[in-house]
Amino acid sequence: MADSNRVRFSRQHINTRCKTLVEYGLLVHLGNGVYDITRTGEQYLAGEVDARNLDPE
Repeated sequence: MADSNRVRFSRQHINTRCKTLVEYGLLVHLGNGVYDITRTGEQYLAGEVDARNLDPE
């Protein structure tokens, strides 16, 4: 995506989105802008979890 002229994004935007995903338990922040997907995040990607049913922590 970073090499494509069709997709524009900023690090600030990505960081904001990742922080939201952390709030809902889909990612965990490891520090220095590094995130890891959680088990719940993997289940969401597999279609096993409906994000509308998640509550922020």
